[in-house]
Amino acid sequence: MSASSLSFTALAALALAATAAEARASAAEGAANADGVALDWVAPGECADRGRVLAEIEQRLGRPAGASGEPPLKARAVVSRNVRGSWDLRLTMTLGETARSRELHGETCAELADAAALIIALAIDPDAASRGAAQADPDAGAAPDAAAGAEQGAGAEPEADAAPDARTAAEAPPAASPPPDASAPAAPERRAARPSRPLELRATLRASGVIDSASLPAVAPGASLAAGVLLEAFRAELSGTTFGAQRAVVAGTTMGGTVHLTTGGLRLCYAGRYRAFELGPCAGIEVGVMSAASFGAASPGSNRALWVAPYAGALASFALSDRIRVPLVLDVHVPVRRDQFVLVGIGAVHRSAAATLRASLGVEVRFP
Repeated sequence: MSASSLSFTALAALALAATAAEARASAAEGAANADGVALDWVAPGECADRGRVLAEIEQRLGRPAGASGEPPLKARAVVSRNVRGSWDLRLTMTLGETARSRELHGETCAELADAAALIIALAIDPDAASRGAAQADPDAGAAPDAAAGAEQGAGAEPEADAAPDARTAAEAPPAASPPPDASAPAAPERRAARPSRPLELRATLRASGVIDSASLPAVAPGASLAAGVLLEAFRAELSGTTFGAQRAVVAGTTMGGTVHLTTGGLRLCYAGRYRAFELGPCAGIEVGVMSAASFGAASPGSNRALWVAPYAGALASFALSDRIRVPLVLDVHVPVRRDQFVLVGIGAVHRSAAATLRASLGVEVRFP
């Protein structure tokens, strides 16, 4: 158990003692008969499982936590992640006809698992906390005893070997085994290793409204749909974006063109998390088609050009729940090709800017 877990569980036990003295007293009265617990543990897969919590309870008690027949103490623990990114635990313990519920909060699920194990162990045996502290250093008395034994052996004189009489040896009763030394330290119990937390892998689906400043003849609204994966703080996603057609008029005429842009892109991000917020840098590239159709000309026509633009920016999001977030994305796109659309014999219709700012705001759903 880590130092942070120890401090958290100690605080949890103190909080329980301060706010629920009557519950602790009733648990102590029933401790003599509470030789086990029926544990219902509900937690996400990335948290400790029921077996890990039971092992922690048994470590505190110094004996198995299972009971024959119907256990007098029933405990139900539900662990969930809250919108701030930390964890909540609701623990309900029923002893006889009395039920008590507690709510705890922690930065990690492991802290709450340790706290729940301590509280349940105290409900079974109020001396579990002191016993757990004593078991933490099982070798404390081993060195003095070993030193005393070595000193006694050094001062003893060797006895002469004598060949025993065969008849005497046959008739002699077998030597009694010496009783176990009650003062000898008990062999330390091996504690089950805590399983490492698996990497968090989730899928994402994001729908956004988009504003582009200078790719088209005017500020252009659009819509975007993106799907991706999250591995801890790393994000990779594929997206598709389309913008509404924008009109451009050749100066001094009533003729011009309608310009439209559709793209697909790859985005990579790293987002640090603080409570309910995520924020981090992104980079990517998009490839698409910019098309234009003329209007007002005697001979209407159309054309299209390849659009390639790397970009860099930032992504921020706020959690409405564990699965739903509101993301805000700001990017600067730099088109590699800036083809110019012209009306032959009339003049230029449109050419994209050397760099364009793009912003999007939407809703993201994460699975599972």
